[in-house]
Amino acid sequence: MPGDPPTTRLALYKSKSDGSELVNYTQDIGQNLDKLDLAAGFQVVTSGTRPSSPYSGKPIAESDTSYRTCFSNGTAPASASWVEIPNSSGTFGQNLKLASGKQININSSGSSASLAVVNAAAGTDLISGRVSGDSQDRLLVDTDGTLNWGSGSATPDTNLYRSAANTLKTDDAFITVGNVTVGGDLKLANGTLIYRPKLFGGSVTLANSTSETVLASYTIPANDAVVGACYRIEMWGQAGCTGTPTLTFRGRISGVGGTSLSPNTFTFASGVTSKRWRVSLLVTCTLTGASGTWASSIVSQSSIPTSGSSSTDCTVIADGTAGAVRDTTVSSDLVITGLWSAASASNSLTMEGHIAERVA
Repeated sequence: MPGDPPTTRLALYKSKSDGSELVNYTQDIGQNLDKLDLAAGFQVVTSGTRPSSPYSGKPIAESDTSYRTCFSNGTAPASASWVEIPNSSGTFGQNLKLASGKQININSSGSSASLAVVNAAAGTDLISGRVSGDSQDRLLVDTDGTLNWGSGSATPDTNLYRSAANTLKTDDAFITVGNVTVGGDLKLANGTLIYRPKLFGGSVTLANSTSETVLASYTIPANDAVVGACYRIEMWGQAGCTGTPTLTFRGRISGVGGTSLSPNTFTFASGVTSKRWRVSLLVTCTLTGASGTWASSIVSQSSIPTSGSSSTDCTVIADGTAGAVRDTTVSSDLVITGLWSAASASNSLTMEGHIAERVA
């Protein structure tokens, strides 16, 4: 006659608790011991002989897959209940999921990244990538962030790395088939400037005033100038007057009160209105340092008739200065100013736009 209900996990046989059943060694002891033996630790099976009726939590290790380990989550069917457990012997064959905000942390890293690794040396390999069959890495990332690329059959031969603060560098060639956007200076390795972005300025009006006023400007950074460095400001607009006032365009370094470079002065014919003009200032560094020197030239072109002439032909007035002194080790504003000799609402000058840049 059957005994009491068996145990829930291993189905161990239990004899009748009322003592009405004699103990049967094979049934009550031998078979139960065999079940306990199979349940102790991980049961070693093959990938094709997994238990068909595992209890929830049953652990197994597969001898034919380098001892890949699993446990049963107790769901049906049994064949789909196995959850793989990573170990250092078998190859893990499933996705490994982390909760949001958690990380894989190697060697006690203090980083908050999802994958955080601390290696003993900056040049230690961190991540590598190969195509099946490759003998060498096609991509190799060092702990210091250096990126290395190769063919897969030889040691990586191309790199990109941080060489200094705010600086990326490669020891190899760089080619692009698309656009290159430059937000700062573009220089050769020897420091020669190839390109610096142009600065574009908006409208400024000078009217009814005899105060010298900045119309256009460009900041020359500290220590930017070398012997031969050339800077340019070009501006344009329109003007009108009453009477025969004098208008002066002047170049300066260090703002409206700074070192005077090149002035252009001409006297208007009376009653001029809405005439076009254009001014270009070129400044070249001839000596660097605290007593740095500068040579300059300013050219003014206009359709404004000058005093004593009724001609509206373009008038060109050019002048220049050599040996102007201004420290190159500090930042300075290169400017073009405007100055009327007489104040009147009709003596009006509008600078409509300008371009400023380092050209060499």
